[in-house]
Amino acid sequence: MTNRLFISAEIPEEIKEIVIEIRNDIYGFDKNVRWEGKEKLHLTLKFLGDVEENKTQSLILEIENILNNYKSINCSFTNFGLFKKGNLPFILWLGINYNKDLNSIAETINNNFEKLGFEKEGRNFKPHLTLLRLKGREDINRINKFLEYKLPEIKFTINEISLMQSELLKSGSVYKQIKSFKLN
Repeated sequence: MTNRLFISAEIPEEIKEIVIEIRNDIYGFDKNVRWEGKEKLHLTLKFLGDVEENKTQSLILEIENILNNYKSINCSFTNFGLFKKGNLPFILWLGINYNKDLNSIAETINNNFEKLGFEKEGRNFKPHLTLLRLKGREDINRINKFLEYKLPEIKFTINEISLMQSELLKSGSVYKQIKSFKLN
């Protein structure tokens, strides 16, 4: 049996609440828009895809080995942005300022997991929180307000990295933490 797995950096709960408050202030209420829930706001370090269940323990050991070299990471947000397919926006995200330790963790995970048989990510690491997967029902003028928004300085500390499972359901994906790793 396989599980759909990814490695994520956990965002503190109070910071997620601030992000949701800002999001709501910018866009307002719209019953046609399904935002990513607070429980799903995270920073993906590496998407692993479908992984045989019997490999989970070796992944946990590898992550522990990598994270032994890292301490808590101080971060801050940059701005909102859109990923596009062609000319159509499909993901609204909130970016995280460059941080050498965060980039180093992502790069080390990418390199070490390639040695374990996982495809190496070809794109540069762009740390972000996915806020919305656009379906075409959204008001694009209200979405564009995010791009113009002057974000206040929001600092936070990443103290935890997780190995996560993503289960795809008709109602959307559901995340389950398999193992949490504390940074010193």
